[in-house]
Parts: sequence; C-alpha cells; structure tokens
Amino acid sequence: MNRLALPLFVLVMAILPQLVSDYQVYLMTLTVIWAIMALSMGLVLGYVGQINLGQIAFVAIAAYTSTLLRLNFELSFWLAAPVALAVVVAVAAIVGLITLRLRGPFFILVMLAFAEIVRLVIANWQEVTNGPLGLRGIAPPEPIFGISFASKTAFYYLALVVLVVSLAALLRLVRSKTGRMLVAVREDEILAEFVGIPVMRQKVIGLCISAFVAGLGGLLLGPFLTILAPSQFTLFASVDMIVMVVVGGVGTLAGPIIGAVFLTYIPEMLSFANHFRPILMGVVLIVVTLFAPRGILGLLRSLKRTPATEARDGR
Repeated sequence: MNRLALPLFVLVMAILPQLVSDYQVYLMTLTVIWAIMALSMGLVLGYVGQINLGQIAFVAIAAYTSTLLRLNFELSFWLAAPVALAVVVAVAAIVGLITLRLRGPFFILVMLAFAEIVRLVIANWQEVTNGPLGLRGIAPPEPIFGISFASKTAFYYLALVVLVVSLAALLRLVRSKTGRMLVAVREDEILAEFVGIPVMRQKVIGLCISAFVAGLGGLLLGPFLTILAPSQFTLFASVDMIVMVVVGGVGTLAGPIIGAVFLTYIPEMLSFANHFRPILMGVVLIVVTLFAPRGILGLLRSLKRTPATEARDGR
C-alpha cells in the first residue's frame, strides 16, 4: 500500500455517504464491519500463517461481553468496549498457548471446536445470553464529545474511523520488527528459531493482535444490527472471512478490504436470483481463484506492471 492510497481511500469513503441513499449507507457500514473482521483474518492467515476457523469466536466474545455489560450493568459503550477487548485478548492468549503448538489440520480442527464451544455456550446459557433468541434492542453508542451515533450515517463514520485506525496500526505493525519476525516464522519456523526468534511467543502475539481487531468488529455488530444471536457466529462466518482474504489477496492489508467489498456487494447484485445465489457465488469465486490466484489485488498489480518494470525486475 503506497503512501497516497490510505488518504485517498479515507477521502472517498468519507464523501460517499453524502451521495448515496440510506440503504447504500447501510451496505457500506456492513462492508466496513466485515472489512475490520477480514483484516483480523488477513493478519492471522497472511502473516502468522495459520488458517483459523475459530476467528468468529473472538468476534462473538467481544460482541456479547460488551452488550451484556451495557444491558446488565448499564455501562456505556465506551466503558464496556475496553473490558470486552481485554477479555478477548486474554482468551486469545490462553487459546493460542494451547493450540499454536499444533500444526496444519490439527490447529484448524481445534480452533473449529473452540468456535463451536463458544457458540454453544452462547446458545445454551439462557439465563445470561437469552439463548437462541439472542439479545435485542441494542442501542447505538452513547454520544461522546457532543457527537451522536444514532443516525445510520453517524454510525458509518464511527465504523470507518475504527477501520482506518485498525488499518494504519496493522500497516505499522507489519513494517515493524515484530511484523518481520511474524513473516519469518510463517516462512520457516525451524530457521526462525535457529536465528533466535521466539517462535511460540510471536505466534501468540500475532493471534492476540488478530483477536483484538476481530473484537473491534464484534463491538460494532450489536449496535449496528440491534440484535445478537448465536446463529450469527457459525463456521460460515469464519469461512466468509477467509474467502474475503483469499479473494482480495493473502499477505496484504488492502486485500481483505477489497475482498469485503466484493463479498458484500456481489450477493446484493445477485439478489434477483435468490434461489441460485449460493451457486452463482460459488461460480464467481471459482472464476476469481482460477484467473486471479493471488487475489484481486494481485491481478490489479500484474495489470499495472509494464514491460519496463518487468525488465527491471528481471522477468
């Protein structure tokens, strides 16, 4: 991502709500929240090198913790949010210490089981979570510094600020020493350990940061949808996040955002054929995978390359 891309992205995203309908603002907010969650998956998939089918559990923990604190203890959104994020990071650290020693399919299966356990706890702990009926009537965040988030547009801007801050922080992270060590661990754990990199610690740090970002998405889900239910946090949500990262471009930070736009708006464009939408989505994904194996971002970069740049790079 070059230096102009982020400011240009923010400018376009800030102007768009003034030009479109309320429904489009709703779709844009949904896209931004998915982009935050996809960013978290992008970090764990592209930089930690793990396929995490349990990522949605971190979203659920943050969403439910924050909402329960607001409903039961009358905490404001702004006080409940840091508590919920601290819980998510603590859970991620414990889960990471247990599971990140596992490799390949074993890690995938254990994280899948973790997500299912979290979902079942939410679905069956009726006294606290209201079970399958979920938590309803979730209010928007309380006004802060005189700014109200009651309107769709105001909430969109709040979600956009969270996305931009997350993106900027992750951009700084992947360019830092920690980010380079994460990539080294992803590429070759044995070699990384040989040169003195604490492999296990780096992987746990990566998972905790990823869970923190996923938790940010979870914090926004309740006030945006005004309802939380176990059916929102199934395996398919984690798979959707993975697909967004793969379609956008693995190992990049812009890729998950592009994938979130793609996976949010394509189903809307296919709404005229609701019964066939899953099939059409599958066809679209197969086409993208066949013709853009490095994702949409990789395809755009290859189209941008000129004969001069290829000659300079020795291709």
